[in-house]
Amino acid sequence: KIQTITTMSIPSGVAVIAISNGSPPSIPNPVNALSAHVRQYLQTAIVNALKDPSILAIVLVGRPDGKGVFSAGADIKEFSGNSGGSVTTSEPGGIPTLNDLAHLMEGSSKPIIAALTGACLGGGMELALAAQYRVADKSLKYGLPEVKIGLIPGAGGTQRLPRLCGVRYALDVIVRGRINCSSAEGMKCGFLDGVAKNDETVVDCAMRWASWAAKLPPITLESRRLCNRSVPNDAEGMQNEDMCDFALQSCPPKRAGGESARATVEAIRASFEVPSFTEGMEVEKNVFNDLLYHSLQGRAYRHIFFAERSSSSGKRKSTNPLAKGKGTIGVIGAGTMGRGIAISFLKAGYGPVILLDVNAKGLEAGVKYIQQTLQIDAKKGRLSPSKLKAALACLQSSTALSALANCDLVVEAVFENLGVKRDIFSKLDSIVKKEDALLLSNTSTLDVDAISSSLSPQRRQFCAGMHFFSPAHIMKLVEVVRGKDTSADTLETIRAVTKLIRKIPIVVGNCDGFVGNRMMHPYTTESTLTLVGHGGGEAGLTISDVDSAIGPKYFGMALGPFQVSDVAGNDIGYNIRREKGILRDPKTGQVGKNRSPGMRYTEIADEMVEKMGRLGQKVQKGWYNYDPKIGKGRKPLPSTEMQQLLDKYSKDSPSRGTKLEKDEIVQRVLFPLVNEGFKILEEGIASDPSDIDIIYLYGYGWPAYRGGPMFWADNEVGLPSVLNKLEELHTMHPGSEYFRPSELLRDCVKKGLGVQEYFRQSKTDATKSRL
Repeated sequence: KIQTITTMSIPSGVAVIAISNGSPPSIPNPVNALSAHVRQYLQTAIVNALKDPSILAIVLVGRPDGKGVFSAGADIKEFSGNSGGSVTTSEPGGIPTLNDLAHLMEGSSKPIIAALTGACLGGGMELALAAQYRVADKSLKYGLPEVKIGLIPGAGGTQRLPRLCGVRYALDVIVRGRINCSSAEGMKCGFLDGVAKNDETVVDCAMRWASWAAKLPPITLESRRLCNRSVPNDAEGMQNEDMCDFALQSCPPKRAGGESARATVEAIRASFEVPSFTEGMEVEKNVFNDLLYHSLQGRAYRHIFFAERSSSSGKRKSTNPLAKGKGTIGVIGAGTMGRGIAISFLKAGYGPVILLDVNAKGLEAGVKYIQQTLQIDAKKGRLSPSKLKAALACLQSSTALSALANCDLVVEAVFENLGVKRDIFSKLDSIVKKEDALLLSNTSTLDVDAISSSLSPQRRQFCAGMHFFSPAHIMKLVEVVRGKDTSADTLETIRAVTKLIRKIPIVVGNCDGFVGNRMMHPYTTESTLTLVGHGGGEAGLTISDVDSAIGPKYFGMALGPFQVSDVAGNDIGYNIRREKGILRDPKTGQVGKNRSPGMRYTEIADEMVEKMGRLGQKVQKGWYNYDPKIGKGRKPLPSTEMQQLLDKYSKDSPSRGTKLEKDEIVQRVLFPLVNEGFKILEEGIASDPSDIDIIYLYGYGWPAYRGGPMFWADNEVGLPSVLNKLEELHTMHPGSEYFRPSELLRDCVKKGLGVQEYFRQSKTDATKSRL
């Protein structure tokens, strides 16, 4: 039900309409999303103001007091239904679209002044473009980010912005999906007409403009309507069509996530190529609807948008002061991970942050790195001078665990050795004074319960895993690992803290490798086995063949599996295999006790580390060679030594020396990864398929336009195809258990459901049963 419409009339003859008044009290709308309720409210309020002879001008503002956001844009949830009506297509019941509102505002017989504050994004910016005048305060951040969810602006953004600010600026804002345009930039490019003075609010500023505009002759109002303008020539003399051609060259290929970016260019091109504004709007509408209804890439981007918000929104709010950005933080380990974790907490305003390492030289190097990184961030404008000063003042260091006595939260980030970690937690048990202090491990594979068991029973509810990804101050993902004793309050506090340090928390269960690294095991294992099985000789599969199939130029992963191993360090995988008891003892030659007789295995990765010292980029040789003079030592170069080693290990393979098509390589190495994802869901380690997708997007370089491994399997490949291929591969290679299809996968195929639909239906059924 749409709430009663009210407008606030000002004695001077100006009506102030606040977007926030359109949301019913029962439906929180902190970002002023332009939902059906809000759109109908705005339409009625504007029409009423136009009919009222005592009102001479209209001010449109986000909130009545002129504070907070103007509008973050359309209600994207409406895009997931059967209609994109919130933007382009009329809806039943007389609810206006964003286009209806924009046309109403632009055709207004009375001047409309948009008073912009905070976020003015997407549909919010498009409404502002439809107003005759735009003013703002210094809090404004505007932009058109639709391309990031696989769409284009659909309420006139691609037609009005080029007419107002030129094609060059429209391409910059729309194709890049910018959201950070400031009021100073808005004045420079012509988007804004004025900025509030230091001694006035944005509402006062808008009222001043409204009083002035109300006195102007009707012909002036006509000239302010962007639909009546033509697109201006470029100030730097470049032809508009040439700028569009140039923009296309910088867009990703269409098949590699570039559908929406390329579509924005074509819609902007229509602003100056088609004869009229009306025809340009028709082009925009058609392109928007085509992307909305027919683009799988667009669906993938929107899936990520919703999955990210769902994963980071807890069911309850933590009352712990840590959840409000207050508390003393301890970080144990001054290596790469520890440094990055400390930086994350310092930039979020926590303090003091105590970096601890028993190695004095390592600690000194860690502190120096943190200081330099913070200073670089400040120079690049990512950290204000005052925040830099505060962060540096909050950084402390020590070689003694006793320095952590007053911590509210401690993150252990030493190397992956269970004995060492248990010893640290045992000591923290007696050192840390606060009984409810959070004691967390950054372990990437080890048993969180085994670590927690070294604490006294009453402390174990405050222990969990907090698995950052390297480099921790840059990567957005954190796996929050739930131990058997971890309390719900602890999980919610960690979730809140993770969001405050500007990362995405995904709560996962406790098992070997949790979600991300557990799924990586079959992926990396099969990559190596496929290479050895088909490599060797002049015609065989090469290391770069596998990486090329998986990497950015074909499937789209940020790096192929062998490049990733070289970057991370091949000794990491080697040490994990040793810990698991599957390596051959280099002294006795005896096979590890956990390598079963029928297990598919190759020792190529073991030998390259043990006997050849090919640890990766850090020693300039791994699966590839690296030359400091070429690509800053990061460009992978073919290695004759590794080819000889591949020849040695592939000599007995019946498929030796045969190439595989790229699609076959993709299926062989990625279907086992997906299958492991199904098993993880079966076991309750992950609570939703979309959580796995977010983990792989932000932790492992999965291409966003493919939506994550579970979305990809569901929507691009099809679960029946995944199941059939896994059964075929398991028949060929019974020694690879990761090819055995998950029972959940079989059940989904049997019921004709995608895995996301399966889980959504299960949750609905569970809710109904509780009722």
